[in-house]
Amino acid sequence: MTPRHEAHPRRGLQLIALFKFLKAAVLVAAGLAAVGLLSPVRGAVTEAWLERLALSHGHRLISVWAERAAAFLSAAGSHRLLLLAVGAFLYASLFLVEGFGLIRARRWAEYLTVIATSSYFPLEVLALWHHPAAAPAVTMALNIAVVTYLVGQLKTGRQGLGRSRQGGSGTQPAT
Repeated sequence: MTPRHEAHPRRGLQLIALFKFLKAAVLVAAGLAAVGLLSPVRGAVTEAWLERLALSHGHRLISVWAERAAAFLSAAGSHRLLLLAVGAFLYASLFLVEGFGLIRARRWAEYLTVIATSSYFPLEVLALWHHPAAAPAVTMALNIAVVTYLVGQLKTGRQGLGRSRQGGSGTQPAT
């Protein structure tokens, strides 16, 4: 590694943390939307809006997305929406823990992120196999990059961040 690369090892962790925070924000928004759809009035209004959007001409991609969303919404009962919301909030919590740990350059957060992120790979591959799409492919590529970077950092045993191996407190003994 070059000295310049070793001087900024936190930059990679900060970028990964930002990615985790972005994913958490999307999941919180999805969870709140699912909770909001539990109201019959909001659900009906949203379904009508999606149907109008699907029928609008001009943007095929938007129409396809709206048709799928409307079909999902009509098939989803309140129990399913509640499960969706709880799942979204739980995953958002995991991403927030990972993000805050990475921002603080904690070794446990690096291990947690490697384990959690790589555990999604089989599901991501299956989803892409059955329904190829650009957004999930980009997300998977970013997740692979995150795991590859963190495994490299863990293998090199970065000592330049000022944390001890025992406590990870962020302080170095005075010399």
